[in-house]
Amino acid sequence: MVNLLSYVKYSEASFPMTSQYMALLLITTFIWILLWFGYRQNKINDEIKKKEKEERINAKTERRRKLESLYPNRKGNF
Repeated sequence: MVNLLSYVKYSEASFPMTSQYMALLLITTFIWILLWFGYRQNKINDEIKKKEKEERINAKTERRRKLESLYPNRKGNF
């Protein structure tokens, strides 16, 4: 139990930044940048698809409204 809670002095703790760690840091940074670009592109594509879907729905409702105006309901004439 004493070993788990032992104190390490700052002068004794060291982290040498070798070329291997630097390469690992660069690779992970590059991967995060690629993931961010992919996320941004997906967000742009989703917005474009949403806009196209809304335009299709609006066009369909407009066509339906025009068709209904050509053939009015005659429920009151019977």
